[in-house]
Amino acid sequence: MIRICFILVFSFCILTAGGQHMSHDLSYYAEAARNYSPLLHDYRNQLQIEQAELRRLKTLYTRSRLELNGDYLFVPVLTKDGGTTSFRWNAQDATDYYGYDLGESSGHLHTGATWTQPLLGHSSYKVAQEQSRINMDMVRNHIRLEENQLERAVTEQYRLDSLNTAASLRSFNLQYKPRLDLFVDGGIQTGSFSQWYRHFGWSAGLTFTWTLFDGRQKRWKERQAEL
Repeated sequence: MIRICFILVFSFCILTAGGQHMSHDLSYYAEAARNYSPLLHDYRNQLQIEQAELRRLKTLYTRSRLELNGDYLFVPVLTKDGGTTSFRWNAQDATDYYGYDLGESSGHLHTGATWTQPLLGHSSYKVAQEQSRINMDMVRNHIRLEENQLERAVTEQYRLDSLNTAASLRSFNLQYKPRLDLFVDGGIQTGSFSQWYRHFGWSAGLTFTWTLFDGRQKRWKERQAEL
């Protein structure tokens, strides 16, 4: 209905624009309608949005990240050392006090930078590429259907929808694969504020994550795909 209204309004505007345009044939007006169709413009914008999202996912899955981070921890106590009751934000050597056990916890300052490089992200990006390719194929298919004003090809749409569902399920199942990340951080970490400048340092390590049970979320997701 929207397409019909657009064509009628568009045709009326052309016919009333002037007699000099009456010599154009039907193909000219059909081409002009395609060029000025808001729906086709929207589809073309969707293609550009999908391409931009794919570039973002490539950065997410394969490129390193550098983050500034820091924290400052207060451990206040009420001390009665020396016969005088006083409040301290971060006591280092109190003996008669009320508050957290200073042998178990103390204030600290940490600030620095962390560099992270995904090590197993290429397989995730390949799945995202497949998902993006299918999405763009679907949009291009809509463009062809709109340009030709044809009914939707049921078999083609079913194929794309099936591939899209399978790709979506593969993307969901990525969270159940083992994940290994490398991290490096550097900065200041100290429990004694008087000599904080002597505690510049850095550390590095690996983090490993593997989801073993998710409360049957995976089974329900597979059931949705089946439906």
